[in-house]
Amino acid sequence: MRIPDLENSIYKNDLTELIKKVKTLHKDLGGYIEHFYYNDQIIIVKLTNGIIKINETVLEKHQTDVESVSDEELKKIGSTFIKTLL
Repeated sequence: MRIPDLENSIYKNDLTELIKKVKTLHKDLGGYIEHFYYNDQIIIVKLTNGIIKINETVLEKHQTDVESVSDEELKKIGSTFIKTLL
């Protein structure tokens, strides 16, 4: 079972770096605020202007080799963006 606080701090830097890569293709994404698990494989990332969903396997791939995440995977992450009014 996951320990949310520990994993949140471990993944925060990796998530922010991955989000920066997604932003090169989706300029409308806001900045990182926080993240949490939606289910065993999906991480919801709250941004300053909405949310995105990131598959944990893509994040783990990014952690292992930053260059291994393809543009298609980055586009897929960007396509999950839901803009919020706040």
